[in-house]
Amino acid sequence: MARKKKGDVHYINNKEFTQDIIECKKTGELSKYSINCFISLANRAVDRLYFRDYRDREDCIQSAIIDCLKYWKSFDETRSAIPNAFSYFTQVCKNGYAKEWKKIHKKTGLDPEDTLEFISLNMNGENSVYSI
Repeated sequence: MARKKKGDVHYINNKEFTQDIIECKKTGELSKYSINCFISLANRAVDRLYFRDYRDREDCIQSAIIDCLKYWKSFDETRSAIPNAFSYFTQVCKNGYAKEWKKIHKKTGLDPEDTLEFISLNMNGENSVYSI
């Protein structure tokens, strides 16, 4: 995959994005630029993943954007000498994808290596098996 450059659809300038997030934290309200960056970031980071169904992809993107909107105030610019909102929100997006993927594809049934434990009770001369 080629690196995104200025002029590409999902290009985000890290310095501008970080400054905008810091300004938004001061005002307490997100700007349209930050929201557009969240959308671009969610769409860009998902390109490295493979989905069999396009609806799963869209659900994961939606979950990533919602997580960005939910956790944008948690970005702490004082944690490092050079604040990096791009890396923070990329990780938030990746966690959003994983959370939605696990929700969509819940484990059902048993794996071959899983074992079942049984209790055998004798009632009225019949053997009954109850699983735990």
